[in-house]
Amino acid sequence: MEFDDSRYNVLLCRGKKLEMRTRIWQIVALVALFALGISRTANVKAQQNSELEKVRATTVEAQDFLLKDAAGRVLGQLSVRDGKAQLELYDASGKVTWSTSTRLMAAGQ
Repeated sequence: MEFDDSRYNVLLCRGKKLEMRTRIWQIVALVALFALGISRTANVKAQQNSELEKVRATTVEAQDFLLKDAAGRVLGQLSVRDGKAQLELYDASGKVTWSTSTRLMAAGQ
């Protein structure tokens, strides 16, 4: 099959258009990949900075501390009652299964 000049020019023009579109998509993909890389790097840096800036409390104060399960049920409580510390552990129904409170020690012990 032989090509005359008009068919050859049409084919050449279509080839150039196709190459141009391919280059545009390559550039778009490269820019998108670069942007994704920059955003991931910034995200990792932000996470590292937030881990370094965590506040480390030396003292936590409260009158009651509650121990809860994932469903929000209270399974334990550390509290102050009548000026004494008390620890209570509860079962799933909310009944006390174990309890303690501080006792005053005798003078010689």
